[in-house]
Amino acid sequence: MAKAFDIVVNEEYMDKKKVFVAHCLNFGIASQGNTVEDAMANIKDAIKLYLEENPEEAPETEDLLPPMATRIFL
Repeated sequence: MAKAFDIVVNEEYMDKKKVFVAHCLNFGIASQGNTVEDAMANIKDAIKLYLEENPEEAPETEDLLPPMATRIFL
């Protein structure tokens, strides 16, 4: 069964170049890409690698909250 994870993608600049950084809130890991799609593909790979090394961290499907999107400006 597929597992769901909370991912936040931010647009950031590194050396004056725009990149997209994907953060997995469940595990505190991040990855990046030149597009949102690249960042999402890279974070999926990072999560898979993380769970291979830490299988006990995989959430039980029943414990997951429904997806939620929030944007806060201060």
